[in-house]
Amino acid sequence: MDNKYKYTYERTADYCYKGTDVLINKLNVTNEEDLFNLERELVSLRIYELNEKPLKGNFDFDYLKSIHKYLFQDVYRWAGDIRNCNIAKQDLFCLTEHIESFGNDVFNKLKKEKYFMDYNNETTIDKLVELFADINVLHPFREGNGRSQRIFIESLAKINGIDLDLTGVSKIDMIVASHESINGDYKKLKEMFKNNSRVISEDERQKYINTYCSCELKEIIVNYLR
Repeated sequence: MDNKYKYTYERTADYCYKGTDVLINKLNVTNEEDLFNLERELVSLRIYELNEKPLKGNFDFDYLKSIHKYLFQDVYRWAGDIRNCNIAKQDLFCLTEHIESFGNDVFNKLKKEKYFMDYNNETTIDKLVELFADINVLHPFREGNGRSQRIFIESLAKINGIDLDLTGVSKIDMIVASHESINGDYKKLKEMFKNNSRVISEDERQKYINTYCSCELKEIIVNYLR
């Protein structure tokens, strides 16, 4: 991968074993490659479980945190917690002191837009792209942001009648598209979302609303759709 797309981290003793770049983990693995492989294996299993039995929620910041906690619960003690170090990948992601406020702004905006229920499919895709880009800028976790935000966005798409599946997108394509979106260029992300989505039936949509939404949110959405 091009070095310009590599992460840089503010050094903190909270995350890495002393003198290394290896994240402190529940498995006490101190080799970076071994940790990478074990994390991928364990998180893949948790993703499979979520596909079989998704978490219910309100599609707010807490819901994103709960997804992250579920995915990384076997690996990191801070799963589901916002980071306390700054991160950059060419561009600086949201500063730690602003994560909670910016995150709440992002998800309050989603709520005000009625979770995109009032839009046609084309506009919904555009809105999903913009939200994906905002969550990427937020980058609330020390590790695992991409996997968590993908599940969040794919789940939100489903309750809007769109089957979005980004699992086949290459890592470098996603990184480049996400990087460009930070600077307001959504072209690659929009193309990616459109090429990896399909409209689903109303019956499927209702099934997903029942599956992903809390009782509170389900009632709100049903009222939107009347």
